[in-house]
Amino acid sequence: MRKPEEFIIAVIGILWVILSYFIADYLGAPTQSILFFIVLSLLWVIVGFAVWQRHWMDWVWPVFLGLLVACWWPLLDWLAIKDIILPSANTDTIVIAKPWYDTWTFKIILSIVPMLIGYAAKWRLSSARKSRA
Repeated sequence: MRKPEEFIIAVIGILWVILSYFIADYLGAPTQSILFFIVLSLLWVIVGFAVWQRHWMDWVWPVFLGLLVACWWPLLDWLAIKDIILPSANTDTIVIAKPWYDTWTFKIILSIVPMLIGYAAKWRLSSARKSRA
């Protein structure tokens, strides 16, 4: 980290991971889901920081919005089964029909929508700049 803004962005990334942990803990997710979510969030922050350092973020920031939503998938999985499996129940294999919001189709659509919105906003800003010039 050679520049002050790199240090600031790194601190913001670390604060985001810590805030994400507290949000997941507040929601009451089990430790395994929280750890998986935090590892995904930390990986998102590290890759995002590396991309930002190389000045590629102008092109791929909408992808990072979609990946941020994908980081929340483990909590969505937990939310889908939290009321079905009781803590005192036997842990034998149980086949459970997943709710609609825990299907891969919904999760992928949920991640693609912010990307599309981001690229639409990027296109609109680009066309607004061209019309002013």
